[in-house]
Amino acid sequence: MARSGIPLSEWNGSAETQRLRESIETFNEQSARQSAEMITPTRWICALTILMLVGLVVQILLAVVG
Repeated sequence: MARSGIPLSEWNGSAETQRLRESIETFNEQSARQSAEMITPTRWICALTILMLVGLVVQILLAVVG
């Protein structure tokens, strides 16, 4: 592979490699930001689910006791 094609030193420092690295870094930043934004709705859904379970337990207790 080293005998034909693009030399490693040229391939490693090429403009396309730099563009690829920048694209990956941009993607990672956007992905991290999106993940951080999704944490809040996920916590709300979790809290509402717990609240619904509490309501269900209260209804069961009222039906059994009452």
